Amino acid sequence: MASAGKKQHIIDVAVTVLSRRGKKATISEIAAAAGVNDSVIYHYFKNKTDLLFYAAAQSVKIRLADLERYLAGIREPVSRLSKLIWYQLNYHDDEPEYAKFTIFDSRAHRDFFRHEGSEYFLHWMRKLDNILKDGIREGSFSADISVSVVNAMIFGLLDMENILVFTGKRSGSAKDDFNAILDLVLSVLQHNEKETASRADKKKMIMSASEKIFSENGFDESTTIDIAQAAGVAEGTLYEYFNSKEEILFSSMGNHFIDHAKSTQKTLTASDPIEKLSRFIKETYFLYLREPFFARNFIAGGIYNENFYHSPAYEDFAAYMDTMDIILDEGKSKGLFRPDINNRIFKNLFIGCFSHIMLRWLNSTPHTYFDTINAINWTATLLLRAAVLKK
Repeated sequence: MASAGKKQHIIDVAVTVLSRRGKKATISEIAAAAGVNDSVIYHYFKNKTDLLFYAAAQSVKIRLADLERYLAGIREPVSRLSKLIWYQLNYHDDEPEYAKFTIFDSRAHRDFFRHEGSEYFLHWMRKLDNILKDGIREGSFSADISVSVVNAMIFGLLDMENILVFTGKRSGSAKDDFNAILDLVLSVLQHNEKETASRADKKKMIMSASEKIFSENGFDESTTIDIAQAAGVAEGTLYEYFNSKEEILFSSMGNHFIDHAKSTQKTLTASDPIEKLSRFIKETYFLYLREPFFARNFIAGGIYNENFYHSPAYEDFAAYMDTMDIILDEGKSKGLFRPDINNRIFKNLFIGCFSHIMLRWLNSTPHTYFDTINAINWTATLLLRAAVLKK
């Protein structure tokens, strides 16, 4: 057998063995199943972890081409998003053992996203990014979202739905919740029911876009054309709301000062469920950011560890998350939150988003304080958008 063919044969066999045994599988077991000596494995792979990462990528590599065919010819972003979610839920239902060892044993490993096998997973995630960007450009999705946070929300939610099935914390299959999942995701993405934003929304979009442009380019080097393009409006539209570039800058600052003052008052006197939910989301992030070593252990050794879901620690975590049930139920009873929200799926949306973002922070290049705060604020904003009843 040629060298490349033998390496691929070992990977194929490893997928089967690891699907059955997970990271408990030994090199000797894989070698025996492949009909080779242990030394042959080490000729092609550095160690078991290296082989594990290649095996985790193998099915995704094959499925990527399948996904391309599945989405081919579908132009409308909502339909493509729906298809991608349905496909991934089915994918994990069809290959639960494979999905388990990739979710629990590979993606939570601190070295996985530095390994070449991770490129197939990143390619899969970029497909969702492209759908979201197309939806924003075509007006199917609201322009005022963070694509990276929504990506984490969706893939994190799908992970959590499957994890709870894998670990026996819920019966049935993840795709049983497809409609509830899609409804919740679309409530995040489709903030404005009208295609044309109101004047207040458009003004807010322009100021939001200007902040990013000013931050990246500096005030002097930024142009109104840059801002208009980032906001998705014509340059002339800017002058319907502002007299100059400087007015945009100061208006944006003023809005933040007003918001900060309101937030301070709410923090001191907050009693409404909307504020409680926002504070719960943000405080959860800060709890783990204050304890970085614990945060790493919780993500890799908790969320992405099958045994965690059968431990007393999980019951403690579930009890903590029950606080969100209390807040959601209070909001529903007061007519502030959508009455049709499935609390379990909403909590999975939050936990999934939180875990994916924490994985990025823990396993990628250092992020700035501003990146951190921005991601936390976006998570709270988009989750509230999904929960609050539109009137």
